[in-house]
Amino acid sequence: MIDKIKEFSNSKRLFLKKSLKLASFGMFISPSLFYINKIQSATKKSFPSNIEEYTKGKIKNTDVISAKNISDVADLVDPSTYEEVLFENREILLSSSEDDQETLFPPFFYQATRKNTNGFSLDEQNNVANKNDVEWTGGLPFPNGKSAKEIILNLALSWNRHDQAINAINGSLIDKDGNVEQSFDMVFASQQLYGICNPSINDAIKDKTKYRHLLKYSAVWFTEPEELKGLAFTNKWFKDQNKFPELYSFNPNTRRMTKLANSKRLSELISNINFSLSDMYGFGDPFGVWGNWKIVHNGPFLVSTQHNWRPDLPNWDLPVTGGLRGQSYYLVRKQYITNIIVIDITPTGYRNPGFAKKRIYIDGRNMVPVKILYYDQHNSIIKSIEIGYSQLKINPSIQPTIRNGPILTSLKKPDWNWSWYICKNHRTKKIGRFHLAESCTGGWKTTSDNIATYGTPDDFIEKYMTQRGIRKLFS
Repeated sequence: MIDKIKEFSNSKRLFLKKSLKLASFGMFISPSLFYINKIQSATKKSFPSNIEEYTKGKIKNTDVISAKNISDVADLVDPSTYEEVLFENREILLSSSEDDQETLFPPFFYQATRKNTNGFSLDEQNNVANKNDVEWTGGLPFPNGKSAKEIILNLALSWNRHDQAINAINGSLIDKDGNVEQSFDMVFASQQLYGICNPSINDAIKDKTKYRHLLKYSAVWFTEPEELKGLAFTNKWFKDQNKFPELYSFNPNTRRMTKLANSKRLSELISNINFSLSDMYGFGDPFGVWGNWKIVHNGPFLVSTQHNWRPDLPNWDLPVTGGLRGQSYYLVRKQYITNIIVIDITPTGYRNPGFAKKRIYIDGRNMVPVKILYYDQHNSIIKSIEIGYSQLKINPSIQPTIRNGPILTSLKKPDWNWSWYICKNHRTKKIGRFHLAESCTGGWKTTSDNIATYGTPDDFIEKYMTQRGIRKLFS
């Protein structure tokens, strides 16, 4: 085994040297699947505990990753990120990983996850079942998931990890020359109906029988610019994980709601954003419409799951880096972890999806997707999505301390949320990037489990996730 590992390391170094030499002549070939396939047969049971040890002192957890040192962490990033740093002057800030599990979850979700054991399994509808008739009551059903199916089901069921949520969002579209083509504001909204973690949300549902077949409701709508204002999509999700959600769109110009085909889940929300409903929270589909799940790699990696909330900047904005104008990507923080889980899946429930497979990089500590790569039939990357997360609390030893008060839940503990998305079309070189904001156009403010502001689950669904509610919202 040791010989295999050494052979892998030597092969990778040789590959990088050749790649950098080719790069100087403009002849670089992407790392693509080179090392991820080799490492399958050379996986170690234990890894260095920090990046300084992993790189033999070349990189510290306070360093900035750039084109000058990306080769030292080439094994810790995906092929897309590697190329962005090496050729597009993208920079990445490093920070130390915090061991406290509570920093990786919303408080209510964390409590529910801790109660779950390995007593759950999958039934014929690809849903969570228990031989003792113990019902899943939220959190990760498989916190120690071993199989690809269990891990993907964690993503499909837990989604945004709050029971009721409004996410205010600011975003920009970047053209191939690095210019900001358009800015936009939008809102993500969701209401969990099965696997509710917060008792106050669960108790507020008056008649649970009318939702007995449903998993949740979700919606997306744009509030800026004027030509996009009112464009909306609503989803009614079923417990049956083999069944597509009911999907409707609202056209603000015709004021009509239209039921969309399942295939529209793979379409861009707006032109050049490179983000679809299927990409929501890294896995925006029922579990059963994907198949051929396979774990292809497990080991160290750099992830953005901590220290990415920026209350020190207006509206939680982020600095930018890279590209021809120095603004194509967010300047984000990444941490070294020892347990990335990489899973390949194929879109078995879609007809003519336009890609061959999807590769998802998942932080094994809290089961969140941190990177998604779409591949064509020739194993070339055609689209990538990168996601960052953070506890809504500042670590003063790492982050700026201006406006550093945490956002607390009713448990008096800091909340947690996603922070940003970077969505890139690798053929057109256009990028859509957006971040969680304190507020956005239309008076929407980011909040979770806030019945006092947005009403009970019944009211919330009626106002923001039904055809009648959406029409009234944009009348």
